[in-house]
Formats: sequence, structure tokens, C-alpha cells
Amino acid sequence: MSGYIKQVLITAISAVMCICWTACGGGGTPPPCQGATCVPSATEFLYLTAQDAVSGFKLGASGTPTSVQNQSGPNQSIGIVADRSAKFLYVSDFENAGIQAYTINTATGLLAPVAGSPFPAGSAPDTGGIAVDPSTKFLYATLMNSGKVAGYTINPTSGALTAIAGSPFPAGNTPSQAIVDPSGKFLFVNNFNDSMGTINAYGIDPTTGVLTPVPGSPFPTQAGFPGPSGLAITGGGKFLCVAMLGTVNANNAISVFSIDPATGVLGQIVGSPFPAGQGPLALATDAAGKFLFATNLFDDSVSAFAVDGSSGELTQVAGSPFPTHNVPVSVAVAPDGKYVYVANSASGDVSVYSLNSTTGSLSPLAGSPFSTGQTELGALTVVKAK
Repeated sequence: MSGYIKQVLITAISAVMCICWTACGGGGTPPPCQGATCVPSATEFLYLTAQDAVSGFKLGASGTPTSVQNQSGPNQSIGIVADRSAKFLYVSDFENAGIQAYTINTATGLLAPVAGSPFPAGSAPDTGGIAVDPSTKFLYATLMNSGKVAGYTINPTSGALTAIAGSPFPAGNTPSQAIVDPSGKFLFVNNFNDSMGTINAYGIDPTTGVLTPVPGSPFPTQAGFPGPSGLAITGGGKFLCVAMLGTVNANNAISVFSIDPATGVLGQIVGSPFPAGQGPLALATDAAGKFLFATNLFDDSVSAFAVDGSSGELTQVAGSPFPTHNVPVSVAVAPDGKYVYVANSASGDVSVYSLNSTTGSLSPLAGSPFSTGQTELGALTVVKAK
């Protein structure tokens, strides 16, 4: 991942190129007790990309990460996602325009390459953010320099990827992030270098995975606000949130759109965009969609917002933004809403916070941030083994 941070900063200031990533929710859940007997809980693991590496950590009941594996990985890996069953982990390879696929040992957290991996995506360098649909039938990867989106079917037994007929599909200028809505009906992709900062919206064929543009797509995020980066969906699939990275002291906001449940058409809600910190980059929401979190690239912090489930409106949580370490680039939320994890690229560590389920306030765990032993961290995800 040589030069990764330099690339991100140059992109944010000059809007020449963007490197963004996908983070998924996950985290540590204490085992529930029934009388004198505790019922064992599933194990949780945190995975992150770094320079030439993919690292894995086991999460304790308190949310504290313990290293289980550091293995070689792509030089620049800027997308990471696990399927819902936590059987497979996929990592993008920007420099070689491919996707690394791994099986996850649910007992140990160790990764093993899927036969045939890495799977080609485009013409190098290219591959950015990746997303898997809720049914684990399809995987989509943004091709940043090609202006397209690659689509694959996922073998449910092996995790191997096969290109969808007609792939790759047209996108906009520098697509770098992708997200599938909870229903699995729609895919949304940001176009960082588009003059109107547009979002491409696609309908997903439930049988083939073929992408069809939604009527009116691409949708502008905000006139004069180029630079959409992180994506998240709140309100049980009703709203799409878009981090507007922009440049230092400019465009520091989150745009929020309503999603038409029948067509996938986007409409910016009243009051959008909402103010954020300096350079909001990556987004994540808790499983209930009650809170939204944004890493702020330029002021080393994470913003927390309460989400109105009816209107989609964002309100900053008291005390937000909360300090991280150096250059926070990715964020994930535990499925039970107890912990928030932030990957700090420049300092090579992970900040871990307990999340107040009532207020949305963040409190750092004792010992946080935790060193990863790696440099130039990129994408982060947390999975719950089944």
C-alpha cells in the first residue's frame, strides 16, 4: 500500500483521484446467561487491510481485539467485505485490479485463500470498494479508473467468483464505493470526480445479478459539492447517507436521500446536507439504524449522529466529534450496538469505543487505541461467526 495516504490526501485536495472503502458492521457480544448457565455466544472477528497485509483479530466479550493472524495481502487494498454468514471474506486489490477471496475458520478466525483467487476485475490499477448482497448471491466491485462496476455470482459452497453476463456495467467518473440496500433490490455507487458528485443507482436482477440503471440515475448529491465518498443506509433501508469528503475546510457534510422502495429513485431529504467534521470519509451505522458514524480524515475524529427513523434527519450527538488517532479511514459498528471500531491509517492502530445505546455517545475502551503491528491501514470490517 505504498503511498496510500498520500494518494488519499492528494485526492481530497485536488479531486484528481479517490480511494475509498467499504466497512461492514460487526463486533463483540457478551454471552447471554440463563440462570446459572451461560449460553455460548458466536465468536466475533475483526479484519483489516494494511500495506501488503490482511490482519485478523479475535474480539473478546469487552470488545478488545487480540491478534490471530497477519498474512500477506494486496499492496493497496481499499475494500473489504464479508458475507452475512461469515463464511467468506473478500478484499479488493487496487494495483492488480482483482479481488482476493478467503474462507473464514469460524473457530479460529484464520483465513484460507479460495481456489482460483485472486479473481480479475478490470485493467490495473482499478479495483476500489466492494459490496455483497444480503443473500450472498452477488458481489459488486467499483472499477475506479475504468468508470465501471464489475459484478460476480458467488459460489455458495466455495466462495469462488464468476463474472455476471454483461459485466462490467457503466458507472460515472471515479466510482469508489458501493453498497447494496437491505432488500437486495438496489445497488448504489458514488462517483467521486463527477462535477455534480453523482450517485449511480441500479436495480439488481434477483436471478442473474445483472444491473439496470434506476430511472433518473445518476443523482446529484448537491450542486457545488463534488466528492461523495462513504455510503451507509439507515432507517431500515429507507435512506442513503453519503459522506461529502471535499477538501480541507470545505464540503464537510453528509447528504441524505430517501430511497423509493419500489424503484430505487433517490430524493434528497429536507435539511440535507448536514454538517460533519473535517473531511468525512467513511460511514457506518448500527444494525438498528439509530446512529450514524463518520470518520473525519482531516481532524482525526469520528462524528456521531442520531438518525430520525421517519425523516432521515441527522442530529449530532452531544460531544461529537470524538477524538481518534492519526488519519481515521474506516469505521464499523458491532451488530449489538455496543462497540464502534475505527481504523487509524497513519498510526497503524484501531480505536475502540463503547457506544451508549440511548445517547449515541462514544467512550474509548481502556487501552484504546490498540496497535495492529501494521502500517497504512485501509479497510476494516467486523464479522460474527455463525
